[in-house]
Amino acid sequence: MDEEYALRMFLEKTLAQAEAMFREQFSLHWEDLTYMRAPAFRFYLPAAIKYLLSEDANGDADAASTFCYVLESRLARDPAALIPIAPAVEDAIQKILANFDRFECSPEAYGDVPSRYKALADKLVA
Repeated sequence: MDEEYALRMFLEKTLAQAEAMFREQFSLHWEDLTYMRAPAFRFYLPAAIKYLLSEDANGDADAASTFCYVLESRLARDPAALIPIAPAVEDAIQKILANFDRFECSPEAYGDVPSRYKALADKLVA
């Protein structure tokens, strides 16, 4: 997924419009977050978080797992993108973990996603 595609997908979208995109099919848009430039990432990340924290994300194991990957990838590749929003991301991680079972994210299919989120949270507060 190239950056140009990510910008076309989100160009001039409001946060509400971006959240609707995530709600419709998170699996089509998580890569956009992974590869877009840092300012766009910081702008649109709250829309993804809002979806994940909503009841609409219940049963969306793919979203729970891939969102973790997005954060891991950004932290490894572009940690500066997360620094200004680290407290909000860490708060979102804690809320995701508080009721993680609702995503129905089986360890057999996805591995130990909660442990990955915990490791991310530890790195963000360090």
